[in-house]
Amino acid sequence: MGFLLILVNFYWIYCDLNTADLKARTLNTGINMPRRIAKTIRPVGRPRKRRSVREVLATNMVKLRHDLGWSQEDLAFEADLHRTFIAHVERQVRNISLDNVEKIADALGVRVAELFSP
Repeated sequence: MGFLLILVNFYWIYCDLNTADLKARTLNTGINMPRRIAKTIRPVGRPRKRRSVREVLATNMVKLRHDLGWSQEDLAFEADLHRTFIAHVERQVRNISLDNVEKIADALGVRVAELFSP
């Protein structure tokens, strides 16, 4: 049994030759494709990777801190946290509790939601 890779409307279709013929007829005639066949259609290229919440938080913290002209030490002092903790959060190597997120948001003068908005 042979296999075929088809590019149709920017979708790669992987199938054996019998299914390829059925798909080609279905796509050309506009008839609804059976589900077992439609499941094999995949978008071309890599899907965009969603940014992690940790990455969004770190990026926003750095941006807001720079906008205020503060160092990590200044932010740590204002938030009543250790300076190395701020550095770890910005480098995304440490988990952070909601209590500490709230302290950082208060120190930066923003709402907590703004730290998590991409």
